[in-house]
Amino acid sequence: MTFDFFEGAAGTGKTHNLVGRAGEIVQDGVLGDGHKLLALTFMNGARRRLDARLGENPAFRRRFDCQTFDVFARTLAARRRSLITPVMQAQADALDQFDGPCALAAALLEQEAVRQWVARSYPLILVDEAQDLDEYRLSILQRLSPSCRIVAAADAFQCLHNGRDTAPLMQWLEGAGQTHRLTQVRRTTQQGLLAAALAVREGRDVKAVLTARTAQNRTSWSGMGFRLLEASIRNNNSGLLAWVIANEINQRQGSVVILTPDANHQVIRAALQTVQTKQQTYKNSGVNFGPYPHTWDRHDNEEATALLADIALPEAASYADLRALLTPLAGNAPIAQALSRMDRLRRAHGHTAFTAAQVTEFVRESVRNRSRLGFQQQRGHLVMTIQRAKNREFPNVIVLWPHTATGSAEHLRRLLYNGITRAQNHCTVIVLGQNRMNAPPFAP
Repeated sequence: MTFDFFEGAAGTGKTHNLVGRAGEIVQDGVLGDGHKLLALTFMNGARRRLDARLGENPAFRRRFDCQTFDVFARTLAARRRSLITPVMQAQADALDQFDGPCALAAALLEQEAVRQWVARSYPLILVDEAQDLDEYRLSILQRLSPSCRIVAAADAFQCLHNGRDTAPLMQWLEGAGQTHRLTQVRRTTQQGLLAAALAVREGRDVKAVLTARTAQNRTSWSGMGFRLLEASIRNNNSGLLAWVIANEINQRQGSVVILTPDANHQVIRAALQTVQTKQQTYKNSGVNFGPYPHTWDRHDNEEATALLADIALPEAASYADLRALLTPLAGNAPIAQALSRMDRLRRAHGHTAFTAAQVTEFVRESVRNRSRLGFQQQRGHLVMTIQRAKNREFPNVIVLWPHTATGSAEHLRRLLYNGITRAQNHCTVIVLGQNRMNAPPFAP
């Protein structure tokens, strides 16, 4: 079967070309009766966005499924369970709940009969953000490639797994079929934003492509659509940072997304709380601005952990006691759904007591299901980690860069690059601390 691979920097239209190429293949008649296109992603957020892209294209006529690799793997393992050997199962059990099913599916796909079984339903497979594929998910793709037509997209520099060597993966993708190089950035035309992103990607001094401006003994560096500045933090005082963030939001038209590599940084957390609740004032003019409400966009496990953080779950308790404990928090949908599930188990199976581990898993599963379906409430601006923002774009971005951003110089450059390149109109990078501009990721 044929293999199309789109490779390009952030904003060059990899997903656009991925979907467009799939449309051409479908128009050529690759999908017969009973066939569907299968789109595979690493995370649920990317799955929902790709699902929306495919749904906009009339060529597919709802003849597609979007799944994460681990969901596809679990489905495959469940359908072909009779072929799973004890050795295969033992190897999968040694891994976590996501990698285990993928390893199991990869092992099953070594068999020609299983590959053909998948191809009879899904002769065409799309894979976006392929640079994130680990050994288990890459094995799935490699073993499907002889039987299915594959269209994939990737950029090695956007892999955010610290220390992972993407060279073997990219070598295989480029050698599997036809490679299409994408070079024209289409996400933005702001020249300062483009220059800053390219400097970070190439490991050059970002300040050298910008214009320095000094006011009140503070220097910032600017270009069209981009600004880089320091916010000195003394004694964990978050007030100055809060003012700088609010000022940046006030200067932008439209929504603003705030990104950071460290969502647990105490000063950042405190500053954002101030931004959300306090009105700021320009001293010279007396003009007020803010407060600016915002919503944290978190990974599923982070969301569940935050919901349960202030609940002292007993190691084991009766349904009645747990209901009394959790009902005051039932305004949170995952808590309400966990209560409903316990009630069903009580009525249908006679379960009268539950452990803390069971309740925690009920909440986590509810959060995962709501995330999969896209049921997330948003109020005001968005805040998230840079990792969470992958494969997304926003009109305006503020990147908060603390000293706690860790990893190799290469990893720090990749993190900053991914943050900057989410912006369509404007990006401001605020560096917490002083004298940090002459080290990676801002300089060689």
